[in-house]
Amino acid sequence: MSQYYEVDGETVWNPGTLSSQLFLAYVRVYEDLLEVPSGLGPMLNDECRIDPPAFKGFVNAVLVWWDRTGSAVIDTLAEGFIATLVTLAEKAGTEVRWPERSEVEGRAEGVRGLVAQLRGAMAG
Repeated sequence: MSQYYEVDGETVWNPGTLSSQLFLAYVRVYEDLLEVPSGLGPMLNDECRIDPPAFKGFVNAVLVWWDRTGSAVIDTLAEGFIATLVTLAEKAGTEVRWPERSEVEGRAEGVRGLVAQLRGAMAG
C-alpha cells in the first residue's frame, strides 16, 4: 500500500504506508512544538492534500527552530525528518530558506547531503 501527497490535485510524493505514517507523526509533533500549522491535511482515503502557503511557513519555521537549537541530540533526531521535509518541499515547489547560521556552520550542508539521497527515493 502507498499514500499520496498532493498539491492542487497533482501527486508530489507517493511513499509506502509506514513511511507516510512515521512522517506525518513527526509533522504533528513539530506542529505542536512550534505551534505552526503544517499545511498537510489529514490522510483521507490514502491522500494528503498540501496547502502550499501554509506548508512553506511550516518548513521555514522548522528550519529556523532547528537553526537555534545547538543540541547534538536534537540535531541527530531532527536531521532525517528535516531532510524528508525539505525534499517534499522541493517536490511541492516550496521555497526553502536555510537560516544563515546553518549555512555558515555547515549544518545545512549535512542535511543537503541527505536530501540528495532522498530525491531519488522520493520520486513520484
